[in-house]
Amino acid sequence: MNIDLLTEFFMWLTIINIVFIIFFYIMIRFGFDLVYNTFIKSFYLGTKEEFNKLIVSLFVLYRLSTAFFAVFPYLALLLIK
Repeated sequence: MNIDLLTEFFMWLTIINIVFIIFFYIMIRFGFDLVYNTFIKSFYLGTKEEFNKLIVSLFVLYRLSTAFFAVFPYLALLLIK
Protein backbone atom coordinates (compact mmCIF):
# COMPACT_ATOMS: atom_id res chain seq x y z
CA MET A 1 0.00 0.00 0.00
CA ASN A 2 1.18 3.46 -0.83
CA ILE A 3 1.72 5.93 2.03
CA ASP A 4 -0.02 8.67 0.03
CA LEU A 5 -3.12 6.49 -0.30
CA LEU A 6 -3.16 5.82 3.46
CA THR A 7 -2.68 9.51 4.21
CA GLU A 8 -5.58 10.45 1.97
CA PHE A 9 -7.76 7.74 3.49
CA PHE A 10 -7.11 8.92 7.05
CA MET A 11 -7.58 12.54 5.98
CA TRP A 12 -11.09 11.82 4.66
CA LEU A 13 -11.86 9.58 7.64
CA THR A 14 -10.90 12.43 9.98
CA ILE A 15 -12.93 14.99 8.04
CA ILE A 16 -16.05 12.80 7.98
CA ASN A 17 -15.78 12.01 11.69
CA ILE A 18 -15.25 15.65 12.68
CA VAL A 19 -18.29 16.69 10.62
CA PHE A 20 -20.30 13.98 12.36
CA ILE A 21 -19.06 15.20 15.77
CA ILE A 22 -20.10 18.77 14.92
CA PHE A 23 -23.52 17.58 13.73
CA PHE A 24 -23.92 15.44 16.88
CA TYR A 25 -23.01 18.42 19.08
CA ILE A 26 -25.52 20.69 17.29
CA MET A 27 -28.28 18.09 17.63
CA ILE A 28 -27.62 17.66 21.35
CA ARG A 29 -27.12 21.37 22.02
CA PHE A 30 -30.14 22.70 20.15
CA GLY A 31 -32.40 19.70 19.60
CA PHE A 32 -32.11 17.72 22.83
CA ASP A 33 -35.86 17.53 23.39
CA LEU A 34 -36.43 16.28 19.82
CA VAL A 35 -33.79 13.58 20.24
CA TYR A 36 -35.10 12.63 23.68
CA ASN A 37 -38.72 12.41 22.52
CA THR A 38 -37.73 10.33 19.48
CA PHE A 39 -35.82 7.80 21.55
CA ILE A 40 -38.31 7.70 24.42
CA LYS A 41 -41.02 6.63 21.95
CA SER A 42 -38.84 3.85 20.54
CA PHE A 43 -37.57 2.41 23.81
CA TYR A 44 -37.59 3.66 27.36
CA LEU A 45 -34.19 5.04 28.38
CA GLY A 46 -35.08 6.56 31.73
CA THR A 47 -35.42 10.16 32.75
CA LYS A 48 -33.97 13.15 30.93
CA GLU A 49 -31.04 13.27 33.33
CA GLU A 50 -30.17 9.61 32.69
CA PHE A 51 -30.58 10.12 28.96
CA ASN A 52 -28.34 13.19 29.13
CA LYS A 53 -25.63 11.20 30.95
CA LEU A 54 -25.89 8.44 28.35
CA ILE A 55 -25.61 10.87 25.42
CA VAL A 56 -22.68 12.75 26.96
CA SER A 57 -20.79 9.53 27.67
CA LEU A 58 -21.42 8.29 24.12
CA PHE A 59 -20.27 11.64 22.75
CA VAL A 60 -17.03 11.52 24.75
CA LEU A 61 -16.42 7.90 23.72
CA TYR A 62 -16.94 8.75 20.04
CA ARG A 63 -14.61 11.78 20.27
CA LEU A 64 -11.88 9.71 21.88
CA SER A 65 -12.32 6.91 19.33
CA THR A 66 -12.11 9.42 16.50
CA ALA A 67 -8.94 10.86 17.96
CA PHE A 68 -7.23 7.50 18.43
CA PHE A 69 -8.36 5.81 15.21
CA ALA A 70 -8.53 8.71 12.74
CA VAL A 71 -6.74 11.89 13.82
CA PHE A 72 -3.61 10.42 15.43
CA PRO A 73 -2.85 8.01 12.55
CA TYR A 74 -3.35 10.87 10.09
CA LEU A 75 -0.95 13.11 12.01
CA ALA A 76 1.59 10.28 12.27
CA LEU A 77 1.41 9.70 8.53
CA LEU A 78 1.88 13.43 7.91
CA LEU A 79 4.99 13.37 10.10
CA ILE A 80 6.39 10.35 8.28
CA LYS A 81 5.66 11.88 4.90
